[in-house]
Amino acid sequence: MTDIDELSLRLSLARGLDEVMAIVRSGVRPLIGADGITFVLRDGDKCFYADEDAISPLWKGQRFPLEACISGWAMLHREVVLIEDIYADDRIPHAAYRPTFVKSLAMVPVRQDDPVGAIGAYWSERKMPSEQEVRILRRIANSAAVAITNLTLTSALSEARDEAIRAKDAIVFAMADLAETRDNDTGNHIRRTQHYVRALAEGCVEHGLYADALDAETIALLFKSAPLHDIGKIAIPDRILLKPGRLTLDEFEVMKTHAALGSRAIANAQAKLGDNSCFLHTAAEIAETHHERWDGTGYPRGLKGEAIPLSGRIMAIADVYDALVSERVYKAAIGHAEAVAMIADERGRQFDPDIVDVFMRIHPRFAEIHRHFSDERLAA
Repeated sequence: MTDIDELSLRLSLARGLDEVMAIVRSGVRPLIGADGITFVLRDGDKCFYADEDAISPLWKGQRFPLEACISGWAMLHREVVLIEDIYADDRIPHAAYRPTFVKSLAMVPVRQDDPVGAIGAYWSERKMPSEQEVRILRRIANSAAVAITNLTLTSALSEARDEAIRAKDAIVFAMADLAETRDNDTGNHIRRTQHYVRALAEGCVEHGLYADALDAETIALLFKSAPLHDIGKIAIPDRILLKPGRLTLDEFEVMKTHAALGSRAIANAQAKLGDNSCFLHTAAEIAETHHERWDGTGYPRGLKGEAIPLSGRIMAIADVYDALVSERVYKAAIGHAEAVAMIADERGRQFDPDIVDVFMRIHPRFAEIHRHFSDERLAA
């Protein structure tokens, strides 16, 4: 591989504009025997001399109007400029060059069709750049153009992906908030429960429980999926969902269907979207299993023990805790200590005993989360 091939390869692998410029700065001068190299970026109607390697300082960090410098002329006219004697060329701002060593130069636009910059080569003795030197400069400029275009596309794709993620998160909250609003709950319920879930999952890892299953990516997934745990309540009739008193046995049977309904709705959305991501799978899993009980007497499927997915077991404690300490139209709130005692009493019956043990160690975090996302704060 020749030096020019290696330089072009390095440019193709560059991961940022600074790396592109560094490769040009360090690699081009030896290839063409120049006394100076500059990398100029187009910045609106200015030429920004972003980087340089030269026997003495040139213009690094300075900006000049496009019409006032030779790099701007090369970009505006999309042409290579070759000048044997800079003081015999009216396109050169002679005052800017007099303090420098430059007697001759070559300026090559970066991206010929729509220049985003230029690479300049300078010599301290008068000479006309050779065809070989110009050919090398053109190839380097073309490689830099491809690298910058690839970086721009990568950045655009990354921004689009981030925007899609933000949109998805907003839609998730909107859907979850709608379900909670119909249930006389507040939007802070879904915020609290997702933070409880994360705190409990992180607590499990800290205390050596389910550490293999709860890596950072999985915990983030649980956090994002948790708001959809009660999405199925949208399908429950108002006469049952909004009833201020205790439900009858028949009404409770209808209420219990929200777990399966929520899971089915998310699964249907997943199928229609053709989405194989873990996010919707986890959301459906949480929606369906967070009312299962460790002793097998829960719903909708009567799962028992570790047959209940870990996500559902974690969500169960988070959901029950918030229900206990939060006031609703049909019940008064109880204090944190009493709620902790009630959850401890259900160890091995309603809840995974090992996760309850972790909860007992970290429950002050739950109290802090409840204070931070209190309904009074939301109302204010």
